[in-house]
Amino acid sequence: MECKKIFRAVDMKILDDYTVRREPVEPIDLMERAARAFVDRLLELYPRETLFQIAAGAGNNGGDGYAAGRLLLERGREARVHAVHVSERLSPCCAANRERFLAAGGSVTEVRRAEDLVVGGGTWIDALFGVGLDRPLRGWVAEVVRRVNESGRPVVAVDIPSGLMGEDNRENDGAIVRAARTLTFHGPKLAFMLEENYPHAGEFETLDIGLHPEICRSHPSSFFYLTREAVASALPGRDKFARKGTRGRALLVAGSSRMMGAALLAARGALRSGVGLLTLHVPRSFEQVVHAAAPEALVDADADDCCFTGARVSAAYDAVGIGPGLGMSPESAGGLWRLLEEWSGRLVLDADALNLVAAEPGGADRLPAGCVLTPHAGEFERLAGRSSNDFDRLNKLINFATRHRLYVALKGAHTAVATPSGRCYFNTSGNPGMAKGGAGDVLTGVIAALLAGGMAVEDAVLAGVYAHGVAGDLAAREHGERGMTSGDVAAMMGKAWQWCERQDV
Repeated sequence: MECKKIFRAVDMKILDDYTVRREPVEPIDLMERAARAFVDRLLELYPRETLFQIAAGAGNNGGDGYAAGRLLLERGREARVHAVHVSERLSPCCAANRERFLAAGGSVTEVRRAEDLVVGGGTWIDALFGVGLDRPLRGWVAEVVRRVNESGRPVVAVDIPSGLMGEDNRENDGAIVRAARTLTFHGPKLAFMLEENYPHAGEFETLDIGLHPEICRSHPSSFFYLTREAVASALPGRDKFARKGTRGRALLVAGSSRMMGAALLAARGALRSGVGLLTLHVPRSFEQVVHAAAPEALVDADADDCCFTGARVSAAYDAVGIGPGLGMSPESAGGLWRLLEEWSGRLVLDADALNLVAAEPGGADRLPAGCVLTPHAGEFERLAGRSSNDFDRLNKLINFATRHRLYVALKGAHTAVATPSGRCYFNTSGNPGMAKGGAGDVLTGVIAALLAGGMAVEDAVLAGVYAHGVAGDLAAREHGERGMTSGDVAAMMGKAWQWCERQDV
């Protein structure tokens, strides 16, 4: 699956310089292109009467701010620049755009100490520091940032909030702008994908500034984000002469006396994701529940009435999913390890299957190569150890996947999928309404169905994660984020696949 790359901060200068040389285009004209994209989107977001207050630094991010201010004036909007003298030497493009702003009748307030900045009304545009920043903000400039943050005024960041590093902020103890929104150029920064940075980046949008496609294609990256186009290109076509036996046979091992709903949610996710034949293995006393609630599924009853103790696996299945609602009994632990010894095919583990693995010393080392894990943060920490912050957890995620040669979908606002090759993909669909019990069970069923259908494992995980988020977005549209349930996500999977395949929904 060919997904969009996330480039590091140091890579962006390489992409810019290549575009300038090969297009060719002057650096100031590339900055003008970025400023126009920024202003176009800004005017879509804010009403005509909005006063824009621009805090501009001395580098190219400041140049973006001056250029945006001039364009706002040219379009009849009110814009004022506060020139924060982080350096008395302006970058060439910043100096040129400052002169253009003044020539257009713009007003500039010089800020040489924190007291010079009067944070008045309007919407503030943060153009102090860009992705080139390599140290925390301190001193009077940090006080400027604190004044803006404490004003309560909405802030829109140009490309990246000032003070935020593009990737690793573990040692960043300086001041950072708290933006309500970030309009970033070319692609999201890695830092935007981490929960700990949300208070600074806010809601982010990506603006295309026309960087040269050749360098974007050839320059390497280990980080990517999922798009509708990438998922659509990976989904297999539908064969006119397909039969249920050729559409994949999946076994889901799920449910216990306290958590049968998890098994049913996983089954509904699989049934709405194209599986040809689904078998649901549940405790014996719940066999009739499955017949009533998921009549499309076959039932394989456990020997025990209340919990999982073992399942018959055979070459008749194309994929196995295990874990939703399984419980943590010793009998279930024994059944899990016997299944892992007997089954060598495609496999997805979730929920209590992961907890049982984590409870066994060296359990992760016994997982088969190429299997798929779908933990939330707590389950992942039980497997890989505690993390000091989100960036540390991301590194642990990638190392865990490469060391054990498996796929891990770490669920969250931007679910991160790490692969055995060391790549990491971030999801861009979904919403906070999915933060409810059962949503992850649906995902297990979805991925199991795609694995059974024959998709490449990596494509199955990525497509499943993305479409699952789309289903959540469709459910939120119909029921609202507060009122939606995990059952609504499962019910929307069919429409989610339609949307991914560019059909009307």
